[in-house]
Amino acid sequence: MIDDSKDISASAARVDDGAPSISPKASKIDVSGSVTAAETSSYKELEACIIPTTGPTAKRSIGARPSCFKNTAQEVSFVAQATMAMATGPLFQGACSVITASIGHDLGMTQGQITWITASTALTAGAFQLGLGQLADLLGRKALFIIGMGSFSAFCLLVAFARTPFWMDVVCGIIGISAAMVVPPAIGIMGAAYSVPSKRKNLAFSSFSAGNPLGFVFGTITGGVATQIFNWRATYIFLCILWALFTMLAVWMVPRVEAYPPGEPLRTRLRTFVSTFDFLGTFLTVTGCGFITAAITLGPTDGWGSAHVVAMLVVGVIILTCLPGFMAFSSSQFWLSFYMQEFLGLSPLGVAVQLLPMAIAGIIWNIVAGNVLHRINNTLLLAVGVASYIGGSVLLSLMTPHSYYWAIVFPALVLYVCGADIQFNVANMYVMQSLPTHQQGLAGGIFNMLFRLSTAVALGISTAVYTSVKGTNAGIENPMLPYTKTFYVSIALSGFSVLFLPKMKDKGERMAVALRSLKRGPSRP
Repeated sequence: MIDDSKDISASAARVDDGAPSISPKASKIDVSGSVTAAETSSYKELEACIIPTTGPTAKRSIGARPSCFKNTAQEVSFVAQATMAMATGPLFQGACSVITASIGHDLGMTQGQITWITASTALTAGAFQLGLGQLADLLGRKALFIIGMGSFSAFCLLVAFARTPFWMDVVCGIIGISAAMVVPPAIGIMGAAYSVPSKRKNLAFSSFSAGNPLGFVFGTITGGVATQIFNWRATYIFLCILWALFTMLAVWMVPRVEAYPPGEPLRTRLRTFVSTFDFLGTFLTVTGCGFITAAITLGPTDGWGSAHVVAMLVVGVIILTCLPGFMAFSSSQFWLSFYMQEFLGLSPLGVAVQLLPMAIAGIIWNIVAGNVLHRINNTLLLAVGVASYIGGSVLLSLMTPHSYYWAIVFPALVLYVCGADIQFNVANMYVMQSLPTHQQGLAGGIFNMLFRLSTAVALGISTAVYTSVKGTNAGIENPMLPYTKTFYVSIALSGFSVLFLPKMKDKGERMAVALRSLKRGPSRP
């Protein structure tokens, strides 16, 4: 018979510094009042999932393959599919960012309407993320994943035939909902499958997180190449075909890992969903963020004193508070692409080539993140991310029409991707560890809701600044000034995130206390 305590000790040797090792014999946790019950309960969720390993190779093991995968090929295929799910929204926004000028000229769009091509997608993706996360846990993760992939393909085909600005912006908003459908199920399945802290889990989630920055860059390449060869409509037709293939592959690649008990009737799950889903909260999130974004977008052109602008702004502020995080990154991506098209006169393909270093840097930074998440303090990693955001924003704010690409734009892109990859990985792990296994879809919804809504708000703020400055005498004399001011917005947003670092430090200390207490086992009377 194998002694349980030795098994758990060996298992603890390969567990991340920031995650607990739980003894199955422990019935009581002594945290000296430093850890809340909610935090402690989230650590207890790991108890049933820990797979003890013994022998001298335990420390070097990357962890066992989750039982929901029949073989390693299916596991790799699913992780790749989940990475594409995370890339769905950013890839669409990246594709749009390099062809906004072409779309605007073709459809006769104003600056505000051009901004809403991207902002509407981010707004709806963020607003519906939380509700769809709960829906995935209650009604079925795999089914919602396949529906999301399929609907994204269908609406990409619809937007390819847009004839008016209204058609373009509204369908892009609907595409945001489709993009929001695929992320919570993917996170829910991964969170449940990789419930045991291990290097295998870190590598899987690092690959998954890479979909965010890499998706944007590959989107710019897709949009640039398709528009260069054909026109901007070809971009969306290509996405339609590609996601139709992903939909068919998902039927075989995605395992059925559900949060509800096996055999529970659909009617019962529907009743549970109707009784627990926050319909009012979802409605207020959509309308609140929509009012704020619309108000600050229309304010410079329609007048800040206009009745409808004031009404939307006041109602939006009452409903929502400002959502920080990733705002500088999203804003700078959009305006740098727009600057290259409108100011420098680059083609969509030329813009894609200029932004290509983000893809390479994204791969490198995600490999680094996957290997250091369990070794370096999370607060320090977040601080590195914030510093990278600020550094990238400062560099872009110093840019002039005659700036050398390799001295300004290239290092800024590398810094931005560093900040995005590191913070995305750390924040994702925090959120996933905060809820139990059966609510991993909801956890993914919470995180991506904040990310997408912050994108919409950031674009609204920066558009207001751009439009306001462009109409002034200084903006007319110096056409570069409006773009510089948008990068000042990014500096301010990056700096604002510094205020949250002390709170993250406190959270990290509380997790460390829990880890030490759990490793000690039950307290002695």
